Amino acid sequence: MASRSRITAGPKSIICHETDLRGEISIGAGTVLHPQCRIIAENGPVYIGRNNIVEENVVIFNKNTSPLVIGDENVFEVGCYVEGSRVGNNNIIEARAKVLGSTIIGNHCVIGAACSTEVNETIEDKTVIYGSKSNRRLQSEIFQTQASLHARHLEYLREVLPKYNHLKKLDAM
Repeated sequence: MASRSRITAGPKSIICHETDLRGEISIGAGTVLHPQCRIIAENGPVYIGRNNIVEENVVIFNKNTSPLVIGDENVFEVGCYVEGSRVGNNNIIEARAKVLGSTIIGNHCVIGAACSTEVNETIEDKTVIYGSKSNRRLQSEIFQTQASLHARHLEYLREVLPKYNHLKKLDAM
């Protein structure tokens, strides 16, 4: 485990006090961390991009010595577990989904509820993993309405979470 935590956060990020942050973690501008989520940089750092949403009981765990890099505007839904080495932009990791090993996830992917990647898999852009057997298919197009929904979701969380939760004060980036 990292001997000491070094955590920085960008402007407009919302980090609830009940989060568990350990190791070297960089949180991008506008990212929202719900209460009870855990980000653990055990051996290598975790770099989280801009405007991500990390919901309750999510675990983001870097067991590798190389950085776990998470892009911009991703959603990590309740109870998902993420290891991996890179998560691109505009992805949705649904409730109880698992990203295992040193998996690399492209952009605009969906890992469905309770689905799992293989260990050390590379998921290409616009892949959807779905169903009880974690089947795969490619999306035919990127839906622009998803970006506006994500922006509205972030606005709502930035307004509501501080009303009902204590926030952590972290070093600015």
